[in-house]
Amino acid sequence: MTGLGCVSVGGCKAPLDLLERLAFGGAELAGRIPRLRAAAGASGLAVLSTCQRVELYAHWPGEPDLPALTAALAADRGVPEPVVSAAATGYAGDAAARHLLRVATGLESFVLGETEVAGQVRAAAEASRSTGGDVALDRLLDTAVSAARRAHRSTGVAATSRSVAAAAVDVVAAGLPGRRLLLVGAGQVAATVVARGVALGARVTVCNRTRRHADRFAAAGATVVDLADLPAALAAADVAFLATAAPHPLVDAELLRACRPAGGPSLTLVDLALPRNVHPSVRELPSVRLIDLADLRAAEAPALVAEVATVEEVIDAELARYRRWAAARGVGPALRRMRADAEQVAREEVDRADVPEDVRAAVERAVLRTVHRLTHATTREMLAAAEAGDGALVEQLAGLYAPAADSAADSATDDAHAAAGLGDALLGRAALDAHRAQVGAGEQPADQSRVHPADQLAV
Repeated sequence: MTGLGCVSVGGCKAPLDLLERLAFGGAELAGRIPRLRAAAGASGLAVLSTCQRVELYAHWPGEPDLPALTAALAADRGVPEPVVSAAATGYAGDAAARHLLRVATGLESFVLGETEVAGQVRAAAEASRSTGGDVALDRLLDTAVSAARRAHRSTGVAATSRSVAAAAVDVVAAGLPGRRLLLVGAGQVAATVVARGVALGARVTVCNRTRRHADRFAAAGATVVDLADLPAALAAADVAFLATAAPHPLVDAELLRACRPAGGPSLTLVDLALPRNVHPSVRELPSVRLIDLADLRAAEAPALVAEVATVEEVIDAELARYRRWAAARGVGPALRRMRADAEQVAREEVDRADVPEDVRAAVERAVLRTVHRLTHATTREMLAAAEAGDGALVEQLAGLYAPAADSAADSATDDAHAAAGLGDALLGRAALDAHRAQVGAGEQPADQSRVHPADQLAV
């Protein structure tokens, strides 16, 4: 996986305002990915943009070009390249693959083990494919989703069902029973907030631009209003969560001054969006408490430390599977060359033997099956060498059965020995005529199953 690279701007290192400038909306990716891919000189590119990170994953035919990937991100977002470089972390090859799997399984999240990011990785994969994906990158993204699924199914990460939204509710949970909770937005974050808010005894109102998207929360016990009623909803709320994809703030100090008179009850705003839904200026208001993503990073992570080792084992297993796939894909031409040479030698020996025409096809198939079984060990060694990046050994093994340069000069001398040897070693010349029926009976599908699946790469 030498051609893989990643540039990551994460919330644990980058300030929130920079993440906000770099963030991508889902609707714009179809138009941005081809431009980013061309600017980076990559054959495939995927964008993972969440409330915690902006990451570009790319695959090149040769070595990864991380500076070009960083420059492409900076130019596309209109941010000076030095600013992006200072906040970014680069990964290449195996390190990039491992980082993606750690992200997908929640090990790189500030809420350790959060489950929402797996869906975000899946969405990034779909966006990449929709613009003409790269086979190696597509396979890696699928591997990351598979790792997340296995981790959530087999460890305590799944039992806790942690997410950024859940952590945000926990921060204000003590003050929710009997209070009026407003939720602006109707996505997956909203589902978590509504469920936990109702369970804690809050009176929940959902406010969204598209009414039909929010109506499903009525069955959970929430009141549903239109986004046009946001000022009135804010005026009545004690706590408000905002989680929309709006490209600009929906709430600022001016709006709050207009809908909430000075000296009135306090309001807690929890902004879970990127770009932010709440303008930082609201912090100036004495009766308003703003909690944004930067504040949530300081919240205590769930006690999943004991599960991390298990998740790492899942990551190791999935990476090993991906490496085997990548090695097999890259070594395919060499495997086919090695197999073709071995088969050519076998066919030449059959040609030298005086095999009757009525059983020639059966004998040739038997010889080739034997060749495939004998070359299985060579196939495994080639795959292992390819996975280890030992191209020289791959080439040596690929030429292991190549005919010698002087084989033509020696062929006449060897013909008599080859004919006798083949007949004696395989079936026995006398037994051949007596057991022609048995040769046909040996051509059963069960014999084919003895060929190892790895050898099929070269067939």
